[in-house]
Amino acid sequence: MTREYTKGSSFSTPEGFKANVVSALQLAKKELEARHEKANFIRIIMRFPKIRAVFERLRAIHARCDKSGEGEVDQDELIEAMTELFNEGRAEGRDPIKPAVVARTLSISEVEEDAGRKNKGLDFKQFVVMCAIGFILAEENKDLSTFGGMLATGDDAYRGAMTDVVTAYLSFDREGKGFFTADEFSGFMTSSKRADAAKSFFTEERWAELDVSGDGKVEFEEFVHAFSNWVSDDDDDDDDAEEEERNRRKNPLTPRVTLALQLSKGILDKQKKDVNFTRIIMRFPKIHQVFDRIRSTHKKYDLNGDGHLQLRELHDAMKELMGSRNESDAETLDMSKIEDLFMLSDLDHHGLEEGLDAKEFIVFCAVGFILAEAGGKAAKLIEGEYGNDGGEYRQAMMDIVGAYLTFDKEGKGYFTSNEMHTAAHDAGKKDASRLLTPERWRELDIDHSGRVDFEEWVYAFSTWVTAGDEEDE
Repeated sequence: MTREYTKGSSFSTPEGFKANVVSALQLAKKELEARHEKANFIRIIMRFPKIRAVFERLRAIHARCDKSGEGEVDQDELIEAMTELFNEGRAEGRDPIKPAVVARTLSISEVEEDAGRKNKGLDFKQFVVMCAIGFILAEENKDLSTFGGMLATGDDAYRGAMTDVVTAYLSFDREGKGFFTADEFSGFMTSSKRADAAKSFFTEERWAELDVSGDGKVEFEEFVHAFSNWVSDDDDDDDDAEEEERNRRKNPLTPRVTLALQLSKGILDKQKKDVNFTRIIMRFPKIHQVFDRIRSTHKKYDLNGDGHLQLRELHDAMKELMGSRNESDAETLDMSKIEDLFMLSDLDHHGLEEGLDAKEFIVFCAVGFILAEAGGKAAKLIEGEYGNDGGEYRQAMMDIVGAYLTFDKEGKGYFTSNEMHTAAHDAGKKDASRLLTPERWRELDIDHSGRVDFEEWVYAFSTWVTAGDEEDE
């Protein structure tokens, strides 16, 4: 028997909260109809890259909210983050934050794949669920303050992605009743004008991913939980390049790098600095000098002289660098963080035993720099070696970040070949156009994933800056 929900129900009970979610879905359905649009999941698949970019930003926000570093966001951490947004004016005209509503949102978002696992908070996929629920509730109730609703203020890309999530859901729940069944799921594939494409995507395995509770129906929160996985892994195969990309995503520092890039973008925007790759090319000689000093540091701590800095050597270097300033910092050095940073910088994937070559060590320094700028205590490691150079080290690192952001204009953590070619065309400068060729793209896309992340960018950039030097041994 289908449960009836009443609009305007209280948020204080599970039933009342669910009623408000259903009411919000019905409103979204009516808005689609008013625009004479149909919920079409196949079209939304074509927008997965844009949705993925927003989800990557959410991954960075999740990491920022996770003050404890446990990989989950609890109620206190969420309220603290919401309070920051509220104070920034992201909920103007809305009621103050209600802890009871936050608690209920967290509860409904705890979609569990493992029934025996009890969360202290929300993992990333559950965090996306919470954002989606908060978004639709805030769209329907203009007085309600939710985290997902606050994020939509002034962010068209986020609003578009969340609207796509809701539209995708309504492709199956045509009535907006708050769930859909296996028959409705199958019916969508039969009725779709692009039935072949639908059948190839919506397999029995997909249904199993959707019906987390195993009760034969899929509620909105279950759908979003599975959808977030599809968007992130829609093109994952088993080849080595994509396995490497998955490993990078699993690195706990990856979302923090994305967050650091967004913060750097915000700083540059506030300074109203027009990031110009051609101008940065003119500063290559000064950047070259900084890279030379980094190479000297690499050579200094390469105790066995094999051209690589192993984790043990790097650890000794960190202890010496930090101990020269603060013995307590050296004693409490978190090697797990150093190892995570090491693995992000190990672009040839030779592992801890072989170590980082000189260019990978430049990557290590650049990633450590942006993490330190974002407030990462464990990232303030190499920076001290160059702290008294009159700001040349910092300027070189900001040039690297600024050059990268000419292509990744949203600060999402990567850019594609189309984005690079668009930026090169917009530059319209001979030097920049000559530098940004298809050959350069092949140098950039080290893992052949079709996109370039910040670490790959720094690695290739270091080669361009030192193009006249002899090759590394």
